[in-house]
Amino acid sequence: MSGEGRGIFAAQLHVDYAICMGNFGVFLYFSGRNVDNLMPESSHSDLELISMLKRGDVVAFDMLYSRHWSRMYQAAFHLLRDQDVCMDIVQDIFAWLWEKREQLDIQAVPAYLRSAVRFKVANYIRSGKVRADFYTELAGLSFPQTPGPQDYLELNDLKAIIQQVINHLPEKCREIFLLSRDGQLTNQQIADLLNISIKTVEAQKTIALKRIRAAVDPYLLAMLLLPVLTQYK
Repeated sequence: MSGEGRGIFAAQLHVDYAICMGNFGVFLYFSGRNVDNLMPESSHSDLELISMLKRGDVVAFDMLYSRHWSRMYQAAFHLLRDQDVCMDIVQDIFAWLWEKREQLDIQAVPAYLRSAVRFKVANYIRSGKVRADFYTELAGLSFPQTPGPQDYLELNDLKAIIQQVINHLPEKCREIFLLSRDGQLTNQQIADLLNISIKTVEAQKTIALKRIRAAVDPYLLAMLLLPVLTQYK
Protein backbone atom coordinates (compact mmCIF):
# COMPACT_ATOMS: atom_id res chain seq x y z
CA MET A 1 0.00 0.00 0.00
CA SER A 2 1.33 3.46 -0.80
CA GLY A 3 2.04 5.94 1.97
CA GLU A 4 -0.95 8.00 0.85
CA GLY A 5 -3.19 4.91 0.85
CA ARG A 6 -2.10 3.95 4.35
CA GLY A 7 -2.76 7.51 5.47
CA ILE A 8 -6.30 7.48 4.08
CA PHE A 9 -6.98 4.08 5.62
CA ALA A 10 -5.68 5.09 9.04
CA ALA A 11 -7.40 8.47 9.00
CA GLN A 12 -10.80 7.00 8.20
CA LEU A 13 -10.67 4.07 10.60
CA HIS A 14 -8.48 5.60 13.32
CA VAL A 15 -6.55 2.37 13.24
CA ASP A 16 -4.24 1.43 16.04
CA TYR A 17 -3.91 -2.28 15.51
CA ALA A 18 -1.74 -5.05 16.81
CA ILE A 19 -1.45 -8.59 15.57
CA CYS A 20 -1.95 -11.06 18.40
CA MET A 21 -1.05 -14.69 17.81
CA GLY A 22 -2.65 -17.40 19.93
CA ASN A 23 -4.25 -20.80 19.78
CA PHE A 24 -7.27 -19.35 18.02
CA GLY A 25 -5.38 -17.66 15.20
CA VAL A 26 -4.78 -14.05 14.35
CA PHE A 27 -6.95 -11.22 15.62
CA LEU A 28 -6.91 -7.58 14.62
CA TYR A 29 -7.43 -5.07 17.38
CA PHE A 30 -8.53 -1.48 16.97
CA SER A 31 -7.39 0.60 19.94
CA GLY A 32 -7.13 -2.56 22.02
CA ARG A 33 -10.54 -4.00 21.04
CA ASN A 34 -11.29 -7.03 18.92
CA VAL A 35 -12.35 -5.79 15.49
CA ASP A 36 -15.35 -8.14 15.51
CA ASN A 37 -16.69 -6.17 18.47
CA LEU A 38 -15.70 -2.76 17.13
CA MET A 39 -19.16 -2.05 15.72
CA PRO A 40 -22.54 -3.25 17.01
CA GLU A 41 -24.12 -5.97 14.89
CA SER A 42 -25.71 -4.24 11.93
CA SER A 43 -29.11 -5.12 10.50
CA HIS A 44 -27.99 -3.65 7.18
CA SER A 45 -27.19 -6.03 4.35
CA ASP A 46 -23.83 -5.85 2.61
CA LEU A 47 -25.40 -4.10 -0.38
CA GLU A 48 -27.06 -1.54 1.89
CA LEU A 49 -23.69 -0.87 3.50
CA ILE A 50 -22.09 -0.47 0.07
CA SER A 51 -24.79 2.04 -0.85
CA MET A 52 -24.06 3.96 2.36
CA LEU A 53 -20.32 3.73 1.71
CA LYS A 54 -20.78 5.31 -1.73
CA ARG A 55 -22.18 8.35 0.08
CA GLY A 56 -19.07 8.53 2.26
CA ASP A 57 -20.49 6.84 5.37
CA VAL A 58 -17.46 5.91 7.51
CA VAL A 59 -19.59 3.82 9.90
CA ALA A 60 -20.77 1.66 6.99
CA PHE A 61 -17.14 1.27 5.95
CA ASP A 62 -16.21 0.18 9.49
CA MET A 63 -19.05 -2.35 9.48
CA LEU A 64 -17.98 -3.84 6.15
CA TYR A 65 -14.42 -4.15 7.42
CA SER A 66 -15.52 -5.71 10.69
CA ARG A 67 -17.77 -8.17 8.85
CA HIS A 68 -15.31 -9.35 6.19
CA TRP A 69 -11.67 -8.70 7.14
CA SER A 70 -11.11 -12.02 8.95
CA ARG A 71 -12.22 -14.29 6.09
CA MET A 72 -10.19 -12.21 3.64
CA TYR A 73 -7.10 -12.46 5.82
CA GLN A 74 -7.53 -16.22 6.28
CA ALA A 75 -7.93 -16.76 2.53
CA ALA A 76 -4.66 -14.96 1.82
CA PHE A 77 -2.80 -16.50 4.76
CA HIS A 78 -3.80 -20.05 3.80
CA LEU A 79 -1.53 -19.76 0.78
CA LEU A 80 1.07 -17.09 1.57
CA ARG A 81 1.62 -17.82 5.31
CA ASP A 82 2.94 -14.30 5.89
CA GLN A 83 1.08 -12.19 8.47
CA ASP A 84 2.35 -8.79 7.37
CA VAL A 85 1.81 -9.39 3.67
CA CYS A 86 -1.70 -10.75 4.22
CA MET A 87 -2.69 -7.80 6.42
CA ASP A 88 -1.30 -5.46 3.75
CA ILE A 89 -3.44 -7.22 1.15
CA VAL A 90 -6.60 -6.76 3.23
CA GLN A 91 -5.79 -3.13 3.99
CA ASP A 92 -4.92 -2.39 0.35
CA ILE A 93 -8.30 -3.70 -0.74
CA PHE A 94 -10.24 -1.65 1.81
CA ALA A 95 -8.17 1.46 1.15
CA TRP A 96 -9.03 1.07 -2.54
CA LEU A 97 -12.72 0.60 -1.69
CA TRP A 98 -12.71 3.85 0.26
CA GLU A 99 -10.81 5.79 -2.39
CA LYS A 100 -13.10 4.52 -5.19
CA ARG A 101 -16.30 4.43 -3.12
CA GLU A 102 -18.28 6.73 -5.41
CA GLN A 103 -17.62 4.50 -8.45
CA LEU A 104 -18.34 1.15 -6.78
CA ASP A 105 -20.67 -1.21 -8.62
CA ILE A 106 -20.78 -4.36 -6.48
CA GLN A 107 -23.62 -6.89 -6.69
CA ALA A 108 -22.27 -9.61 -4.35
CA VAL A 109 -19.90 -8.30 -1.68
CA PRO A 110 -18.37 -11.59 -0.38
CA ALA A 111 -17.66 -12.82 -3.93
CA TYR A 112 -16.21 -9.44 -4.89
CA LEU A 113 -13.88 -9.39 -1.88
CA ARG A 114 -12.80 -13.02 -2.45
CA SER A 115 -11.92 -12.11 -6.03
CA ALA A 116 -10.00 -9.07 -4.84
CA VAL A 117 -7.96 -11.22 -2.44
CA ARG A 118 -7.23 -13.80 -5.15
CA PHE A 119 -6.11 -11.05 -7.52
CA LYS A 120 -3.84 -9.47 -4.89
CA VAL A 121 -2.33 -12.83 -3.90
CA ALA A 122 -1.69 -13.68 -7.56
CA ASN A 123 0.03 -10.33 -8.09
CA TYR A 124 2.19 -10.88 -5.02
CA ILE A 125 3.28 -14.33 -6.22
CA ARG A 126 3.97 -12.96 -9.69
CA SER A 127 6.13 -10.20 -8.16
CA GLY A 128 8.59 -12.84 -6.92
CA LYS A 129 8.55 -11.45 -3.37
CA VAL A 130 7.29 -14.62 -1.68
CA ARG A 131 9.23 -16.12 1.22
CA ALA A 132 12.24 -18.29 0.40
CA ASP A 133 10.48 -21.40 1.74
CA PHE A 134 7.16 -20.67 0.02
CA TYR A 135 7.58 -23.30 -2.70
CA THR A 136 9.06 -25.83 -0.29
CA GLU A 137 5.95 -25.60 1.89
CA LEU A 138 3.41 -25.80 -0.94
CA ALA A 139 3.55 -29.59 -1.14
CA GLY A 140 2.54 -29.79 2.52
CA LEU A 141 -0.32 -27.33 2.19
CA SER A 142 -3.49 -28.51 3.94
CA PHE A 143 -7.09 -27.96 2.94
CA PRO A 144 -8.88 -24.84 4.20
CA GLN A 145 -11.14 -25.20 7.23
CA THR A 146 -14.27 -25.49 5.08
CA PRO A 147 -13.05 -26.89 1.75
CA GLY A 148 -15.32 -27.13 -1.24
CA PRO A 149 -15.02 -29.58 -4.15
CA GLN A 150 -12.91 -27.08 -6.10
CA ASP A 151 -10.47 -26.78 -3.19
CA TYR A 152 -9.81 -30.53 -3.28
CA LEU A 153 -9.26 -30.48 -7.04
CA GLU A 154 -6.94 -27.47 -6.96
CA LEU A 155 -4.82 -28.64 -4.03
CA ASN A 156 -4.52 -32.20 -5.32
CA ASP A 157 -3.51 -30.89 -8.75
CA LEU A 158 -0.95 -28.56 -7.18
CA LYS A 159 0.58 -31.35 -5.11
CA ALA A 160 0.69 -33.62 -8.16
CA ILE A 161 2.55 -30.97 -10.16
CA ILE A 162 5.12 -30.49 -7.40
CA GLN A 163 5.62 -34.24 -6.96
CA GLN A 164 6.10 -34.70 -10.69
CA VAL A 165 8.83 -32.05 -10.72
CA ILE A 166 10.54 -33.65 -7.71
CA ASN A 167 10.41 -37.09 -9.36
CA HIS A 168 12.19 -35.73 -12.44
CA LEU A 169 14.97 -33.91 -10.58
CA PRO A 170 18.50 -35.30 -10.98
CA GLU A 171 19.08 -37.96 -8.32
CA LYS A 172 21.47 -35.95 -6.12
CA CYS A 173 19.36 -32.81 -6.45
CA ARG A 174 16.22 -34.73 -5.44
CA GLU A 175 17.97 -36.34 -2.48
CA ILE A 176 19.19 -32.98 -1.16
CA PHE A 177 15.82 -31.32 -1.63
CA LEU A 178 13.96 -34.10 0.20
CA LEU A 179 16.46 -34.15 3.05
CA SER A 180 15.80 -30.45 3.46
CA ARG A 181 12.02 -30.48 3.01
CA ASP A 182 10.98 -33.81 4.53
CA GLY A 183 13.98 -34.49 6.76
CA GLN A 184 14.11 -30.88 8.00
CA LEU A 185 17.91 -30.99 7.90
CA THR A 186 19.98 -27.83 7.74
CA ASN A 187 22.37 -27.20 4.86
CA GLN A 188 25.29 -28.05 7.13
CA GLN A 189 23.70 -31.32 8.26
CA ILE A 190 23.03 -32.33 4.64
CA ALA A 191 26.59 -31.44 3.66
CA ASP A 192 28.00 -33.54 6.52
CA LEU A 193 25.67 -36.46 5.78
CA LEU A 194 26.51 -36.59 2.07
CA ASN A 195 30.13 -35.49 2.45
CA ILE A 196 29.72 -32.51 0.12
CA SER A 197 30.20 -28.76 0.51
CA ILE A 198 27.51 -26.40 1.76
CA LYS A 199 27.76 -24.51 -1.52
CA THR A 200 26.86 -27.70 -3.38
CA VAL A 201 23.83 -28.18 -1.12
CA GLU A 202 22.73 -24.58 -1.68
CA ALA A 203 23.21 -24.86 -5.44
CA GLN A 204 21.20 -28.08 -5.70
CA LYS A 205 18.36 -26.70 -3.57
CA THR A 206 18.28 -23.61 -5.78
CA ILE A 207 17.98 -25.79 -8.89
CA ALA A 208 15.11 -27.75 -7.32
CA LEU A 209 13.21 -24.64 -6.23
CA LYS A 210 13.65 -22.94 -9.61
CA ARG A 211 12.19 -25.97 -11.38
CA ILE A 212 9.29 -26.19 -8.93
CA ARG A 213 8.56 -22.50 -9.32
CA ALA A 214 8.67 -22.72 -13.13
CA ALA A 215 6.07 -25.50 -13.02
CA VAL A 216 3.93 -24.17 -10.18
CA ASP A 217 3.65 -20.43 -10.92
CA PRO A 218 1.52 -20.72 -14.09
CA TYR A 219 -0.86 -23.13 -12.32
CA LEU A 220 -1.05 -21.00 -9.16
CA LEU A 221 -1.81 -17.87 -11.14
CA ALA A 222 -4.46 -19.68 -13.20
CA MET A 223 -5.96 -21.19 -10.04
CA LEU A 224 -6.19 -17.74 -8.44
CA LEU A 225 -7.20 -15.65 -11.43
CA LEU A 226 -9.56 -17.86 -13.43
CA PRO A 227 -12.37 -17.65 -10.83
CA VAL A 228 -11.98 -13.87 -10.98
CA LEU A 229 -12.02 -13.64 -14.76
CA THR A 230 -14.93 -16.05 -15.29
CA GLN A 231 -17.20 -13.80 -13.20
CA TYR A 232 -17.06 -11.22 -15.97
CA LYS A 233 -17.91 -13.40 -18.97
